[in-house]
Amino acid sequence: MLSESDYLEAVRRYKNMKLGGHERQRCHALILVQQKYSYREVAAILLVDERTISRWVEQYETNGLTGLQNDRHWGGTHEQEELNEEQVTQLKKLLRETAMPGTAIGSGWTNKAVRALVTKTFEATYSKSGMRKLFARLGWSYQRGRKLYHRRTPEDQARYERETRATLADLAQRGVKVVPLASDQSKVYLEGTIGRRWNPIGEQPLIPDGYDAPRKLDRQLRCKLAAKGALMKKQQRKTYTTEFKVKVVLEAFKGQ
Repeated sequence: MLSESDYLEAVRRYKNMKLGGHERQRCHALILVQQKYSYREVAAILLVDERTISRWVEQYETNGLTGLQNDRHWGGTHEQEELNEEQVTQLKKLLRETAMPGTAIGSGWTNKAVRALVTKTFEATYSKSGMRKLFARLGWSYQRGRKLYHRRTPEDQARYERETRATLADLAQRGVKVVPLASDQSKVYLEGTIGRRWNPIGEQPLIPDGYDAPRKLDRQLRCKLAAKGALMKKQQRKTYTTEFKVKVVLEAFKGQ
């Protein structure tokens, strides 16, 4: 099957530890087949199935040793399908105009989420390393997210003051003791802000807070804060200590 020159070249590639493991494995398979091992025996030695050995032999017979090489877009895993330029352009537009499930547009994508999107949209499979190479083609990088702050209007501030006074009045009427520890302005972020996401180079992922969430959640959170004795008016801008904020936010989401 292998010519003398191809056999020597296959041996050289198999011994070259700098080559990818999959390409070396294919060369090893052809060497064993050339040495009169059956497909079943070669499959047992290399821990693959017979159809795989047969496919590698066909690739060699069609394209020579070139057919055994890893494609530069495969990411180290054989048999992956590469997206063409038109599909890459379409994917880039799709990633910019839509959001990863459970997040907002502009907050970035995870490797796993994009792989699922590519499989669903283009019926192509990518490995984790192959997707990183695709991100390089897209011009994306792995970045840490930052918080997206919303500027509160005077109307929002007035609304907060009215609702807070009403909550405190209700607690006073029911005789609930409130120990002022901190103030309002606690933010419920829709996702973690310290993790990293893939986003276009130079465009840091923005993680929005819960300002635009339903007011029901807003009220529930304030009531829990009030019941914990955490409400206190402190000039016009108010903050919570980090430790207490995390504790309260976790309790606010219990049972939801």
